[in-house]
Amino acid sequence: MASLPRHQIKLTNRLAFKLTVWVGVSLLVLTTASAYWAVRQQERSSIERMRQAGNWFSDTVKRATRYDMLKDQRQSLHQVIEAMGRQPGVESIRVLNKKGRIMFSSRAGEIGRMVDMESEACFGCHFKDRPLERLAIAERSRIFSLAGNATEPGHRVLGVVNPIYTEPACYTDPCHVHPPEQKVLGVLDVALSLGQVDREVASTTRQVVFYAAVLSAVICAVVAVFTFLFVNRPLTSLLGATRRITAGDYDQPIVPRTKDEIGAVAEAFDLMRRGIKEKTDDLECGRLQYQRLFEEVPCYISVQDADFILVAHNKRFEKDFGHSVGHHCYQAYKGRDSRCPNCAVAKTLADGRVHSAEEKVIGADGTPRYFLNLTSPITDREGEILAVMEMATDITDVVRLKEELKRSEEKYRLFFDNDPNPIFVFDDATMEILDANNRAADEYGYPLPQLIGRSFLDLTPASDRAQVRNFLSLKGAFLSTVRQQRAGGEVFFVNLRASYGEHMGRKAVIATTSDMTERLQTEQQLIQAAKMATLGEMSAGVAHELNQPLTVIAAGSGFLSKLLSRGQNPTPEQLMQVAREMTQQVERARRIIDHLREFGRKHEVRTENVSLNQPIQGVLGLLGQQLRVHNIEVETNLDANLPLILGDANRLEQVLINLIMNARDAIEERRRELPELQGRIAIASFVDQGQAVVTVSDNGGGIPAPNLDRIFEPFFTTKEVGKGTGLGLSISYGIVRDFGGGIKVDNRPGQGATFRLGFPLRQEAKT
Repeated sequence: MASLPRHQIKLTNRLAFKLTVWVGVSLLVLTTASAYWAVRQQERSSIERMRQAGNWFSDTVKRATRYDMLKDQRQSLHQVIEAMGRQPGVESIRVLNKKGRIMFSSRAGEIGRMVDMESEACFGCHFKDRPLERLAIAERSRIFSLAGNATEPGHRVLGVVNPIYTEPACYTDPCHVHPPEQKVLGVLDVALSLGQVDREVASTTRQVVFYAAVLSAVICAVVAVFTFLFVNRPLTSLLGATRRITAGDYDQPIVPRTKDEIGAVAEAFDLMRRGIKEKTDDLECGRLQYQRLFEEVPCYISVQDADFILVAHNKRFEKDFGHSVGHHCYQAYKGRDSRCPNCAVAKTLADGRVHSAEEKVIGADGTPRYFLNLTSPITDREGEILAVMEMATDITDVVRLKEELKRSEEKYRLFFDNDPNPIFVFDDATMEILDANNRAADEYGYPLPQLIGRSFLDLTPASDRAQVRNFLSLKGAFLSTVRQQRAGGEVFFVNLRASYGEHMGRKAVIATTSDMTERLQTEQQLIQAAKMATLGEMSAGVAHELNQPLTVIAAGSGFLSKLLSRGQNPTPEQLMQVAREMTQQVERARRIIDHLREFGRKHEVRTENVSLNQPIQGVLGLLGQQLRVHNIEVETNLDANLPLILGDANRLEQVLINLIMNARDAIEERRRELPELQGRIAIASFVDQGQAVVTVSDNGGGIPAPNLDRIFEPFFTTKEVGKGTGLGLSISYGIVRDFGGGIKVDNRPGQGATFRLGFPLRQEAKT
């Protein structure tokens, strides 16, 4: 069958035409852009040289006329300007005074005229109410156009304005009247022709356009010839052969015209032609047999010959991978250059049995897909295998889920096993430990298999289990200073963090513990040292507090002694009154001593429900008299219904003592400047935005701005040597953070400072 006439392909659809047009247009755009840039660069460079030349020429004119100007020799000055104005390329030379009047000009008709101060020549210096005395060259120059006439065409002109400054000779010479404060006497305006520059730019433009056009034409011609000889002719021949095969003509061989990729395609097509010719008759018998199966089975079905070339495929295959008949299966939809290593089709071709395999293929959109393939042989009447039918089921989603699950498991184990803190996963209801990392086994002293299945509460001392159980039942996120117990019975303190979710279909808790025993021990030692220092400072106030009940007791005993010395027996009412008063004073002294003993001794670290009012009142009981001795008034505004928080009253008391002692020191420091200052410390407790809040304010001098960001750093202090360790606020900050709270400072330099402590409320109190 003859090939279709070549002229049936439109010229605009031919590859040579498209490639030539695109190359030509691209080259034209690039050369035009390059030419425009080169011309503009030349123009800017030429104008800049003219601007420098104009400035140089202007300075030359100034120096040439300086003597005539100093001596006021107007006639000579006119002659010099006229002579220099007649030089080639000089349009005009003008001298203007500061009021804009043209005093001298190479054009005699302009002398005496006034120039508008808002014109191009003047606006650079007079755009403000006061004229500028100094301007750069670019700001003193302008380009404008002159209209042409019968003898000379129009052209552009470069104007350069050069200020004439006052010199000492201008106001010291008897013949001049210019005052010294008049900095600028006028300006010298020089206009130079840009006609030569414009002609050079026009000439360059024409040359560049000509060379660009010639270059584009030559390259387009070369591309067109190359495409016609090496692409169009082989493709036209191959296209004709393809159409013959499509029409059923398998007799005429396909002869490769080139040895490049197009030749290889021609050889492949010829191989396909021969294979199809040999198999067509035999396959036609079985075509109707499996045609319905092809179209109705909900999977990808293809038929491949012994060379793994696709002979047929169903519509679903074509929809996802395109029409691929005649192509090798591994190229069409498996994204390979050679046969698959575990090819089920090859196995079926070898033994004639049914085989299955899982394979990765590349879809039409370029994304990888996974299939479970099942192959079955197609035989002729004699039982010879003609082809293999392959049915592929898409399992991409299953494989991806499997891979994602594997990656998720690997990531989970990586984070889980390498976390520096013990991690437990336990059942939300029964608290049975479902999983734990190696760090948990090492920290708690149990082999990992013995931890799994144990109750999480077994790791907590019996006295603290109710607290942990309550925390978890309320879905708490952070619990500070929780006691834990190792396998050998050793008790240590941790911060417990918990999150809630699901594990293997069960509601679970993910708990992380971080050992803070050493930090607590160090902190307790520092707190105890600070307590001892505080007790030393309170000694005078405490002595005064104890002196009052002792004085009352001494007065009562003295009263009884005096009656007895006079031979008078006290009445029962008198004895009862004296005994009652002495008992009250003894009780008062006992309470003071008990509070001192309680404050001074070391406390076991543990958290419990506590009201912030409790440590406030305890601190004021200890420091109240001392503050009165220092002439400091204490104002309290405590919320009687303040909700409870989770904390330690003794540790919170230490925080408040640090803040109050710092407030006292700040007031004493300010009294060095204001001896008459009446010291005042205000303490308040209230609820704000779901938190229990305590504020401690003073009217001292505030915190210096450079120190504000460092006040919570360990060992940072502004006190004199021997009067502070710099640990008070650092310890206070750590204690507040341990109880889930925060501390902020409102600093008022020269007026005082306010420390604000905020703690989360117990969840029972929110409901």
